[in-house]
Amino acid sequence: MDNISLCAKCGVPALVGAELAWESNGAIISRTSPRNRWVFYESENLDPLFQGIEELIGVPIQNIVIESRRRESRRYMERIFPAEAKEAFRGYDDPGITAEEKIAKLATARDVLKNIYDVGRAFGYANIAVSPAWKTDETHPWRFGIVHGPYSVLFQVAESLGTCEAFESIDMWVRYEGRGGDTYEIEFFPSDHPIGLAERFKGKRYDLKPGDIVYDHCPQCGVPTEISRYKWDLENGKITDPETGRRMAIFGPHSLDSIFNDLTDELGEDITRTVVEAQRRYVKSAWSKDKWLRGEEDFRRLTALRGMGNLASFDADREHVAVRVENTALPIFQVGIVQGLVEMAYGTDSSTCAWEFHDDGDTLITVRVR
Repeated sequence: MDNISLCAKCGVPALVGAELAWESNGAIISRTSPRNRWVFYESENLDPLFQGIEELIGVPIQNIVIESRRRESRRYMERIFPAEAKEAFRGYDDPGITAEEKIAKLATARDVLKNIYDVGRAFGYANIAVSPAWKTDETHPWRFGIVHGPYSVLFQVAESLGTCEAFESIDMWVRYEGRGGDTYEIEFFPSDHPIGLAERFKGKRYDLKPGDIVYDHCPQCGVPTEISRYKWDLENGKITDPETGRRMAIFGPHSLDSIFNDLTDELGEDITRTVVEAQRRYVKSAWSKDKWLRGEEDFRRLTALRGMGNLASFDADREHVAVRVENTALPIFQVGIVQGLVEMAYGTDSSTCAWEFHDDGDTLITVRVR
């Protein structure tokens, strides 16, 4: 896209290098807010994961996922956008507003949204088109959207909803409908939320442990040179791993942690094992076992490049694999990934898995094959 500049040296979108830093401890952090972490992860996993959970528990969870992600997105957007940007989305019902003021507000609002859409394209979210509502006399044209190829239908819907709420400072809900070809029409409207969740999940905060992961960094934008091998399709908002063909996206791991916490509150403690099982099944159906069979060091790089932590120890024999990951992001995902990869490597469909999540950010996982 013309509005997204690329690094002249490695070809990665410049804003990725400007915003994100891959650290030697297995974390991807925000340069402007180092306490905020990100992951660079297979996004095609997300909706199948939620569907897998539904199949295992026999209960629909779409509204829980949307409500949880909406809540986090709204708080994030309220925090990062200046008051003048939000003001462009308000005051249209003021009887004193002139036609010129309305035109100026709409122009600013459209520019704000286009900037958000461009960031989304660079991070692999979707191709979000400007709705035809902008060409009509619709008072709130940003309440309508057309999304082509979302990285996750539920996440895209929820994030767009949270953004709309943040700009208008009112509670809203959403209707979305597929139009074929992986295209969705979205409409937001003022409403109470159909499901009320507990207080906002406060993710665990811990000091990151040092690590010794070494990257070759692009001398211009600073991202690991390994990132440049991924294919950025900016027009369609897609990032693809050319080696596996899987789609990737850059997003905050806290969003999934919050959803899992809300699912636990609503459905009980057994949801953790359900998530692990759904992730194990997905890994075995969608991942190539070549990644695992290449050995410990390749798995360490795979984990770190995705910002999911530092594989600090690895012990294996003919009957078990035990790993310890420091500075873990998406710990429940880690468990399912390890169990699925171990089963593929050992050529079995049967194993037991035990895990421990420590307050210092360590995750211990032991898989025993049967």
